[in-house]
Amino acid sequence: MHKYLMICNAYPTLENLYANSFLHRRVKAYQQKGLDVDIVVITTKVLKDKYYDGVHIKYMDEYQIASFLKENDYSTVLFHFINQKMFYGINQLEEQERPNIVVWLHGFEAEAWHRRYYNFLESISQLDNALERKDTVFQPQKEFLQDIMTRKDVNIKFIYVSRRFKELYVDPYVGVVPDNYHIIHNIIDDELFQYHKKSADDRLKICTIRPFTAKNYANDITVDVIKQLSRKKYFHKLEFNIYGDGKLFNVLTNPLTQFDNVNLHKGFVKQNDIPEIHKNHGIYLGPSRHDSQGVSLGEAMSSGLVPVTNNIGGIPEFITHKETGMLASRDNVNEMVEHIEFIYKHARKFKKMSENAAESIKQQAGLDTVISKEIEVITNGWS
Repeated sequence: MHKYLMICNAYPTLENLYANSFLHRRVKAYQQKGLDVDIVVITTKVLKDKYYDGVHIKYMDEYQIASFLKENDYSTVLFHFINQKMFYGINQLEEQERPNIVVWLHGFEAEAWHRRYYNFLESISQLDNALERKDTVFQPQKEFLQDIMTRKDVNIKFIYVSRRFKELYVDPYVGVVPDNYHIIHNIIDDELFQYHKKSADDRLKICTIRPFTAKNYANDITVDVIKQLSRKKYFHKLEFNIYGDGKLFNVLTNPLTQFDNVNLHKGFVKQNDIPEIHKNHGIYLGPSRHDSQGVSLGEAMSSGLVPVTNNIGGIPEFITHKETGMLASRDNVNEMVEHIEFIYKHARKFKKMSENAAESIKQQAGLDTVISKEIEVITNGWS
């Protein structure tokens, strides 16, 4: 009987339902397919084991995980948001004792820090802090990735969440391409985000559900788009609902309080509540400055919303312009306004794009598609 271990930086609990909740969706799907997966969260704090929705979660530091791996015989270890501490236990094993390894690369753990430079521009201290971490955190992480991508004494596969993420962000930064890698997208849960056929009137209802914690989420662009649309004759026919929370929410959305048709919903939205919001809208306004995939866009597409976003990062791997959504160039407010106007003027095209969006994202990143690909990588093809 093969045993599998997932090592990660966080996992959902009853106290914190949203800590890497996408990992829990994977684990439950693996269990349904007959894979026995244990969970270890690497932490510096001493924490008791926890249980969440039928999953047993252990907490360990790097030294405890080293002992744990020596005492337990796992055929394969799965890493999410990998770093040196997580991998410490593998290095303590003799070469012949080391399990097979699968490493998922999601985003920040495999990118240059300056990719998100706009998050450090508010103050000198922010930039100083980032520059300080360049040598203490980012450079060691880069060297660690270079090492594990080229080592011959471990049996290791890498999974990138999109091809563009790999080619635009990771390859140029790390400077190494591993021999054994796969492109498998993060799950867009089409069971939770079910398609609901849209009417022509739904194109007048525009929503966004975003964190307001950092500038890469580009909520300032959303605000500028609405301000420009307010000059259009048809603006009063549109309805906007903005959901989110974070330190930037009040300051960014304040200019929108003058508009009766813009509703601000400050607060974190539970994932199970998002499908109901999707059901009542037709356009998902989701500008972005940095995305390895754009999961919230994919979830909206799965529900049948037409996304209006930016042609950056991994996003165009999932959205075809005027077929499954609308893509504007980076930071281009005028183009986004034009795209919304296009949808407003072309109700039939909107309905077709809505159908196409739901179907294409299900084929590309739906639950069954992703889980079957991941299980194939986890269980087969080891030399």
